Amino acid sequence: MSERELWQFSATELLAGYGARRFTPSDVLNAVLRRIDAVDPGLNAFLALDKDRARQEAGRADAAWASSASRPALCGVPISIKDTVEVEGMPTTYGSLAFKENRQADAELVVRLRKAGAVILGKTNTPEFALGAHTVNRLGPSTKNPWDKSRTSGGSSGGAAAAVASGMGPLAIGTDSGGSIRLPAAYQGIYGLKPSYQRIPSVQAWRASPGRSHNGPITRTVADAALLMQILAKPDPRDADSTAFGPTDFAVYGKAGIEGARVAIARHSGDDCGLDDVQRGLLAEASRFLTALGCRVSECDMPVRPGGDELEPGVWAYSGDHFGAAEALIPGFWAKHEADLTDYARPIYAAGQRALAWQYRKILRRNQAFKLAVQQWFADYDYYVGPCCGAAPLGNGTNTPEERLKNLRYLMPLNFSHNPAAAVPFAQSADGLPLAIQIVGKAGGDVAVLGLSAAIEAARPWSDRWPNL
Repeated sequence: MSERELWQFSATELLAGYGARRFTPSDVLNAVLRRIDAVDPGLNAFLALDKDRARQEAGRADAAWASSASRPALCGVPISIKDTVEVEGMPTTYGSLAFKENRQADAELVVRLRKAGAVILGKTNTPEFALGAHTVNRLGPSTKNPWDKSRTSGGSSGGAAAAVASGMGPLAIGTDSGGSIRLPAAYQGIYGLKPSYQRIPSVQAWRASPGRSHNGPITRTVADAALLMQILAKPDPRDADSTAFGPTDFAVYGKAGIEGARVAIARHSGDDCGLDDVQRGLLAEASRFLTALGCRVSECDMPVRPGGDELEPGVWAYSGDHFGAAEALIPGFWAKHEADLTDYARPIYAAGQRALAWQYRKILRRNQAFKLAVQQWFADYDYYVGPCCGAAPLGNGTNTPEERLKNLRYLMPLNFSHNPAAAVPFAQSADGLPLAIQIVGKAGGDVAVLGLSAAIEAARPWSDRWPNL
């Protein structure tokens, strides 16, 4: 067996090890659970664990690998689920005291994971209703960054990213309605993919961000992200947007042609682009790197989405969506649970009751026009490479609107354009903290994004870098 611990193996390595009879799913689960017991008290990545059911699932996987019968694609691989996605047998809180005892049947993506033989570990931490760039809520301690516990883990999939970054399972499911997969993945030095909109269907009880929220993988390797996409990215008639995509073989991402690819890279000179010196340096280095790979690189910025996201002063454009999602699960939600809400969620849910439909429709038309402009812009390019974020800042913030805008400014536009986008580890700061760039593909071009990500990974591998815990 490798000198590495079993909790350090990627999903694809675990599957190869099971096939070679080097270890069993129960061996791996026990190693991961010991790792969770050892490091999670200091990180707070998980809100709930289901160790008993996980052991049962691992036992069934042991038997499957011991037999000669065919096995499902994730047979015996541990995975965690962000606590905005329902999992039977555990509370699904959406990061809120108001839903502390909420129990639901499995969301469709969880059904697919179970059919694929995955071992579900538990639910990972999130800010209340996924409304933040920092994973802090009223359910318990905030999630820490394993590279430096004085720094934020990011949000809103902060617990999911912290779990993968620290070896508490090789795979995690996150959600991204404004950068919530990419920001914490970047802060914690792992791979985060926001797929094309509804490539992974959203058939679940909670849907607070229709039109902009994407389910997606958080992993240590590109291969593991492709493995999850192969399992999860299939249409479902209950989510009409998911039916826009035909059958796709994500396993061929390694054959994506990189040489000659037309790459637009964000402008990194001048004072009007909002980039700091670190981000300018990353993009300049990325330009040289991609040119050396044979890409045709030119500086050009994507279209800009005009206007802000308020219906009127103090009313966030999407507050009605959030209030409606809560009301659908708990009628009379505001009267029953106003006092339970965090200081950052309460104003949004208060405003959601007075959000006007005609104003919201104007915002939706604006977003649709932006989406079409981006699609037209991509006629001249295969990829856009832009900034992701800086190194993880100190503290865990308060998730004010100003903080969200500051932290997610380079990420959020891709939720409205519906393009696939990935946070790709690319360098380290002077303090040894992870730094990432953002790779964006054409709408529906998820395989291509995986392909360019894999080319970067091959030249600058990151999966063997671990925080010192």
